[in-house]
Amino acid sequence: QCIQREKMKLMAPADMTGDMPTQGLLPTGLSDLLDPEAGLDAAATQSVLSTFTQFGYRHVKPPLVEFEDSLLHEGPGAAVAQKAFRLMDPISHKMMALRSDMTAQIARISGTRLHHLPRPLRLAYAGEVMRVVPDVLNPERQLVQAGAELIGRADNAASAEIIVLGARALQQVGIFGLTLDLGAPRLVQSLLAGADQAMSDKIMSAVRERDSRGLAALSHPVAGHLAALLRASGSDPAMLAGLVESLPEEAGAILTDLLDVAASVQTVYPDLPITLDPLELHGIDYHTGIGFAFFGAGLRGEIARGGSYITGFDEEATGISIYMERVLRGLPAGDAQPRIYLPADLGLTAAMAYADRGRHLVIGAAGTDDMPACEAEARALGCAFIVRDMASGPEALK
Repeated sequence: QCIQREKMKLMAPADMTGDMPTQGLLPTGLSDLLDPEAGLDAAATQSVLSTFTQFGYRHVKPPLVEFEDSLLHEGPGAAVAQKAFRLMDPISHKMMALRSDMTAQIARISGTRLHHLPRPLRLAYAGEVMRVVPDVLNPERQLVQAGAELIGRADNAASAEIIVLGARALQQVGIFGLTLDLGAPRLVQSLLAGADQAMSDKIMSAVRERDSRGLAALSHPVAGHLAALLRASGSDPAMLAGLVESLPEEAGAILTDLLDVAASVQTVYPDLPITLDPLELHGIDYHTGIGFAFFGAGLRGEIARGGSYITGFDEEATGISIYMERVLRGLPAGDAQPRIYLPADLGLTAAMAYADRGRHLVIGAAGTDDMPACEAEARALGCAFIVRDMASGPEALK
């Protein structure tokens, strides 16, 4: 059973007339996360961070808002500028933006505050992001994004490292049934370098529509190459490997990189299903090298995405973003820890003694001189145990 998010939408009572109360209504795409799911969400996010920090990624925490000209700077920031909310800073009177993606902030930190550190620089992060418009398959506009960035490297080894650690982080959280899509966004641009604009537009339209017949019908060598790549895409690397020699040198090298990364990942995760799609263009607006996405069985859309890119400070980098709301849907529903009810007059000292043993407890308002009131309050507070006196310890609440 997957977690269902609680949308706090108040309904008018049956005997109520007039307007519906609005104090509990939230904007579209926003929701409250309640116990025990809120605790599970926090634990899952911490688990992802722990995986990255275990492999040398230093934890950083950027602010929720920044000046617009900094946050939406060239590189990753510019690519997501249309997704960001803007607001005026009443102190500086400069425009600020509410982050819609944290990658640009990590690039800023690495290029300014941490520019003096040797490369490659490994950074991990987690925090809330806010989108103006939600994705088609996922209604949330407020997300928890966790991830890692490897600053200073965008080679095949960097891509394989980030992908493997992403798979490990998702499995450590409890997401299994993973599949990985690998793409090479620069491949299409490389092949189109010599085509005129009109032909490029026709070819790109056919690529986006995955129309191999339409590509084959266009009288241009590039269209033929792309049609062959489209037909060879899938889970069999041998089919794509057979096309390397027929491609122009640069395009062949890009395809070889894609195959090398897939082979490296499968040495660590031989049972991880990998789909090789060198013509995938969705969701990789600023990626310049290998791009990838993780999907989970039964979950809508990608649960993580990443790839290689150039930061706004002219550094190569490779990173991954994990969308925790989507991850949370794939986790078993969490059970709240059983709680012990302590009557008020047993005191905080007794409460600390139970807490030191790792127990979960609630300090009541009623005292031991009125046990019926204690029992009633314990039931109302959802406690599974009650302490009647310190000598006998907790007993199950009947």
